[in-house]
Amino acid sequence: MRYGPRMTKQQADRLVLRAGRAQAAIAPADGGRIASLRVGGLETLVTDGWGPLAWGAYPMVPWAGRLDRGILRWSGAEHRVPTHVTPPHAIHGTLMESAWAVKSAGAQDVDLVAALDEPWPFGGSVGHRIRLFDDRLEARLEVRAADRPFPAIVGWHPWFARTLRDDAGAPRGGSVVVDLPAAAMLHRGPDGLPDGTRVRPIPAGPWDDCFVELSGPPSVAWPGALRISVESEARYVVVYTEQESGVCIEPQTGPPNGLNAGEHAVVEPGRPLVATMTLRWS
Repeated sequence: MRYGPRMTKQQADRLVLRAGRAQAAIAPADGGRIASLRVGGLETLVTDGWGPLAWGAYPMVPWAGRLDRGILRWSGAEHRVPTHVTPPHAIHGTLMESAWAVKSAGAQDVDLVAALDEPWPFGGSVGHRIRLFDDRLEARLEVRAADRPFPAIVGWHPWFARTLRDDAGAPRGGSVVVDLPAAAMLHRGPDGLPDGTRVRPIPAGPWDDCFVELSGPPSVAWPGALRISVESEARYVVVYTEQESGVCIEPQTGPPNGLNAGEHAVVEPGRPLVATMTLRWS
């Protein structure tokens, strides 16, 4: 992946949630993302990165993963969305660079909302609810149509740090290990998009790939310190391990380019797309 210019993050606008030994910082102005997640004083996320892609844990909406050359084919028409982040394809929806509005906020929960306006051609809106508990963080996305149906895929893109560090910056535990209980991987063609075939057995990483047929939730572990499972009803998970700063486990409701491949939900007025993710630590 290539990343854009270094981000400027609006620290003062972050909302801090606390529950027992856990603390999360939410950044509505930076794509409605979870900017930090600390457990027992240890930072679990990459909190600083290049471009909108490479830090925190952000929602991907109204699609997740790459979209072929920024072209969406729907109902007999072609629509184009921006490809400036990772050309030649569009990636991870339209809202990761946008400011979300705060609908409500408390000590342990926050509700964010954003409009699906231009460059998304169909309108609509999305809500992102985040709740923090002593042993987990729960996130919920709800995509709503305005006056016409549209295809949608949603998910989250957590960047887990390769090394946990305490308040003094000292490393704790071993380097991160990814546990991926998947039976198959979607094969990528020369354009980097799934070509409709599945790979078995799964080859060794590094990965920037979509996995299916999960027998349980994937997880990340820092041996001797902490484990976080990534729980979701989403049937697809993208795992990215090609960068030194962190690894990503991305639950999503459809595969990369799924809007064009027909592997998506259809959101209609009164029939939203709802997805959840739970980060549970032990």
